[in-house]
Amino acid sequence: MDDLSTIPANLDHLIITVPELEAGVAEFERLTGVRAVAGGRHPGRGTANCLVGLAPAGWPAGAHTYLEILGPDPQQEAPADGTLPLDAHLAEGLTLQTWAIHPHAFLAKVAGANTEGVDFGEVRDMSRETADGTLLEWRLTSRSPLPDKGTQPFLIDWGESSHPAEAGLPSVELEEFSIESPDAAATRRVLAVLGAEDAQAVDGTDHRLHARLRGPGGVLEF
Repeated sequence: MDDLSTIPANLDHLIITVPELEAGVAEFERLTGVRAVAGGRHPGRGTANCLVGLAPAGWPAGAHTYLEILGPDPQQEAPADGTLPLDAHLAEGLTLQTWAIHPHAFLAKVAGANTEGVDFGEVRDMSRETADGTLLEWRLTSRSPLPDKGTQPFLIDWGESSHPAEAGLPSVELEEFSIESPDAAATRRVLAVLGAEDAQAVDGTDHRLHARLRGPGGVLEF
């Protein structure tokens, strides 16, 4: 039986990066049987996304958790330096790049991370228009390069905006989620500071995220 307690209660979303968005969406559908729906564009950032709901078995109904497939936006010019948010330009196929948590006290967690010396980068205000033209606005922590190769989560606060998972997304089941780290004890200390102390961190040879997603057409595992 899957240990659902290893899926963090504050999980907001997982991010898969792809080198080409439409091809990435098609590959995700081939593997899981679920087709992601258009999320929106990030003006000036060179990226767009498509979304799939995440439905961890045993979680309460209405839990706001989703999967973002992020890739270059063919209708935008790439930034002048050629880099894209969350290192999306480096993706090779479907890449589980990083993850986000939504702590209940965003600013308090940011202050705590500063005090404890956890390098989360900076707090940024972000926005995008959804496929139906609704403006979403949020703030998040952002650092480039990604801390610990994306295994350290970033913090997100949706403020007054609707959460993307409220849009009735097609969904897959999140069966497992864990973090591999060369120093799992140190990783657990950082996770506790950020508000994800219930995430599973295990010893490994490198920083790596592990997830298993199940859809009606198959299982996708990272």
